[in-house]
Amino acid sequence: MLVALVAVGSWVSHRIEQAAVQNFGITAANYVESFISPITQDLADGTELSDPAQQAMEEIFSSSALSGRIVSYKIWKKGGLIVHASDPLLAGQKFDPSDDLRAAWQGKVSASFEDLNDPEDASEASLGVPLLEVYSPIHEVFSGEIIAVAEFYERADALQIELSDAQRTTWMVVGSAFALSGLLLIGIVKAGGRTIEVQRAELKAQLAASERLAIQNDTLRKRAITANQRATAQTEQTIRRVGSDLHDGPAQHLSFAALRLDSAFEKEGAPDARKEIRTSLNKALEEIRAISRGLALPELEELDVAGLVRRAVTEREAQSGYSVDLKFEGSEPKTLSYAEKLCIYRFLQEGLSNAFRHGKVETAVVTVTGMPECVRINIEDAGEGFNVRDPIQLDAHGGQGLIGLKDRVESIGGSLTIESNIGKGTVLTLEIDTEETA
Repeated sequence: MLVALVAVGSWVSHRIEQAAVQNFGITAANYVESFISPITQDLADGTELSDPAQQAMEEIFSSSALSGRIVSYKIWKKGGLIVHASDPLLAGQKFDPSDDLRAAWQGKVSASFEDLNDPEDASEASLGVPLLEVYSPIHEVFSGEIIAVAEFYERADALQIELSDAQRTTWMVVGSAFALSGLLLIGIVKAGGRTIEVQRAELKAQLAASERLAIQNDTLRKRAITANQRATAQTEQTIRRVGSDLHDGPAQHLSFAALRLDSAFEKEGAPDARKEIRTSLNKALEEIRAISRGLALPELEELDVAGLVRRAVTEREAQSGYSVDLKFEGSEPKTLSYAEKLCIYRFLQEGLSNAFRHGKVETAVVTVTGMPECVRINIEDAGEGFNVRDPIQLDAHGGQGLIGLKDRVESIGGSLTIESNIGKGTVLTLEIDTEETA
């Protein structure tokens, strides 16, 4: 704004000065030409003034009307020749035409204030007074052609005062306008700054509230995962107890009854009835023991990831009669919770069961990747596959199915990814973040 203030103020002052000087110059030129033009018509046909004309020029400029205003004058012909001047020593000399002199030969009145830098202005510059230098064309009376140019120097004390007043007023107006604009701008910036500070404080408060809410949500999520793990562990322990109770209770009693029936029928001699009862009891025992084996789990707490995976794969191979290619990569993750181990065990049971039963393959590949922050397990088969966009249905055989498996995995903060294409096989990926639970 300061740079703009100086630029605008200087430009306006310069324009005012130019206009004032030009107006003064035109007024003076019209006034002086009325005296000079009639007695300089000799220059239409030559480059010299007659003696009467020169005497008349000297009398005009020495009269009381002009002597107080005009301090000197020159009469120019083309080519920069001075044919007559108030200083006789300049008559007959040639100088390089100035821009103002050229403009006068084009028919324009040119004026300049305190611009006495040309060589022919040396005597006027030595006077030390403010001068208005005016170039006025002299026209032939009948044809109107320019026959000469009159240059005269007028005292410009009044012009100097007027220009000083105009410049002072200009700078006051421009300065006041810019000062007012500056004050308005400062007010706008301060108001904007206050608004920004208020908004910044509000945003900080909202950010702090969001961070607190995020921490609360994360804490609640971890608590929910921990609660799900405890609930899952309790459920599995209950199932294990039921399996043990089936094995140790009804199965033992049925076995003892079968032995007693054998003894009773040997004495009474009813071999067919004994055989039928014996067959029924044996089937009941097999079913109870199968249920017991399905409900009861091995001791998972003492197993690491490698041992747990080998245990689940070995049991599935023994039950199905099919083979599993087992691969280990990475490093052993940190100690897993019981719920996480149980999830891995059930994932392998269900995933391999689906591969053999639905994929109709006789071999599958299990890849275990251990990392410090998580464990990832892939079950891959080259079976029939299925369309993953189709809605997943509950297992009609009473197993967990993919829905139950996915729910179990997500309940402990893990993720289950299913990739499958019809005729190209299926890949199940389990990933458990070992740093999720606290």
